[in-house]
Amino acid sequence: MNIQILQNMSIILITAVIVLLIFNKLKLPSMIGLFITGIVLGHAINDTTLISSLSELGVIFLLFIIGLEFSTEKFSAIKHYALIGGILQVVLTTILIALLGLILGMNINSAIFFGFLVAFSSTAIVMKIMQKKHITHSSQGRVTLGILIFQDIAVIIVILITPLLGGQPLEVHSVPTLLVKVVGLGLLIFIGAKWFIPLALRDAAKTKNRDLFLLLTLFICMGTTFATSLIGIGPELGAFIAGLLISNTEYSHQTLGYIQPFQDVFMSLFFISIGLMVNLHMFLYNIVAIVSLTAAILVINFTATLITGMALKLPAKVSISIAILLSQIGEFSFVLAKEGMKYGLMTNQFFSIFLGVSILTMSSTPFLEKLTPKIVQAFNKIDHFKVDSELKSLPEELEDAREIEDHVILVGMGLNGKQMAKACSEFKIPYRIVDTNPIIVENQQALGIPIIFGRASNESVLKELNITSAQCIVISASTYDETLKTIDAARRLNPDIHIIVRTQYLKNIDEVIEAGADEVIPKEFETSIMMFTRILDYYNKDVDEITDAINDLRSDNYDAFRTVTTEDIASYLNYKYTDLEIDSLRVSENAHLDEFPFEEHSLKVTGVVRGEDTFIEVKPDFKFLEDDLILFIGHRENIDKFFENI
Repeated sequence: MNIQILQNMSIILITAVIVLLIFNKLKLPSMIGLFITGIVLGHAINDTTLISSLSELGVIFLLFIIGLEFSTEKFSAIKHYALIGGILQVVLTTILIALLGLILGMNINSAIFFGFLVAFSSTAIVMKIMQKKHITHSSQGRVTLGILIFQDIAVIIVILITPLLGGQPLEVHSVPTLLVKVVGLGLLIFIGAKWFIPLALRDAAKTKNRDLFLLLTLFICMGTTFATSLIGIGPELGAFIAGLLISNTEYSHQTLGYIQPFQDVFMSLFFISIGLMVNLHMFLYNIVAIVSLTAAILVINFTATLITGMALKLPAKVSISIAILLSQIGEFSFVLAKEGMKYGLMTNQFFSIFLGVSILTMSSTPFLEKLTPKIVQAFNKIDHFKVDSELKSLPEELEDAREIEDHVILVGMGLNGKQMAKACSEFKIPYRIVDTNPIIVENQQALGIPIIFGRASNESVLKELNITSAQCIVISASTYDETLKTIDAARRLNPDIHIIVRTQYLKNIDEVIEAGADEVIPKEFETSIMMFTRILDYYNKDVDEITDAINDLRSDNYDAFRTVTTEDIASYLNYKYTDLEIDSLRVSENAHLDEFPFEEHSLKVTGVVRGEDTFIEVKPDFKFLEDDLILFIGHRENIDKFFENI
């Protein structure tokens, strides 16, 4: 490996860590720290091509995630506000900024292009603010999201028409070829979305192989982006299409969780790369012009979006909030600006000024958002904006979406999950389920059960289950490591949630409790109780005696058994109630009951544990499957002889 690459990446990462630590101490937005990291690195690294290349992946992953989160169902509910609001906001901003460009001496094409640059807000910044403030599902959050979606689609269209603004002639003879490519792409998208992508993801999910699913997801993202690039469509649109292909499948939430870390890393590098492009000398030399232009753009963006909100007949308070959120210049404007420079729509000097203005508008957004209440109060003093006394009522489709709350999250749809779901339904307790078996998810969704595909240890999946408003999470179908990860993620996202865990072994109870669980029910202990019940029944014990004995064993929340082994429990049961002993045998391959010498050694099979299921009635024709656990009882000497003969 080129040692220079390692050196540069090491410098980039340690600088970012130091700067972000300082900004975290000062409670300043991380994004500003990333910009400053880039400015600092600009004087320390000569070759910035690596970070520039990696930062472009951040844009691709961002658009892929936007496509993933695009839901036709959610979009249709606010399509009027997304389409009308998006068109109004982009057109008004473009016109006002274009007029400003003409005043500054630009030609008409450059002025229009300048208007487009400013019209697109930052999806990454706005979404992070809305998620942090928990307003994603509020009226302003939904309208803002609708406008952002429109902007993200519109920026792709603007990239396509940028050559025309730059004076490139439209080659009429290439139009039929382009139409054929577009139609072909449309057919491929339809086929992929209808059959290929869902089936491929389903087969990958069935393997429960995380690496396979992740690599397939990355292939869909990169492969689609590459394919669209071959026919002349930019990688941004390709990434968005790739996200759309997965968005309407049940695997979108899990995919989002896998891709989110990549997007976060590469978007951080993207913001650093923006800082790298800043010419500090030119920035300071033009500081007055940059600050003045920043103020003008913030006011124009705010005004255009406020007029849009009023045209949509939104309450003044909602319109003001949206206008503040969308007042900055977005990350896609940098991508668009580079295209503009290719076609002579921007000079290098103006690009440097635009870069400084963009960074200032983006950096100001978190601070302006905190000032929203004061800005609303200021507008309330104007007769036309009597926010408190003359608040307009919201249309029904824009009323704050009521998310499920005070619900139970069930991890796993095995036998226990089905029983708990049935109990929740009977007692009118709201619940949501997550499972990693795609077949189970498909079947249960067809029955109307509120279940999604994914791993509960994945934060994106837990957020889709609205864990922040849940009362309880029951983890009954995970590997031990996955259980610990799920507990950690659930506790971080909702510190007050009650966590109940069904673990495999008694020896794990203390560790699971220390990990953050409130209650732990060991499957091993429940199996012992089931076996013990069969023993007492075998000896014709009274039902009340059996009940009392079981209650005695289950008392004190299993505290008495947290530090003992399975053998200790078996000894305890045997000593207190019978001279028979309990043991088990793991099946190595498919077999029938008569293939094992249980009767020859006076042993009685009491049950079979298969995954999440337990079989009590074991008849002579019962077929064992590989990895079944056979439970049986007998005298110790007979058990020892049995194991010697198999």
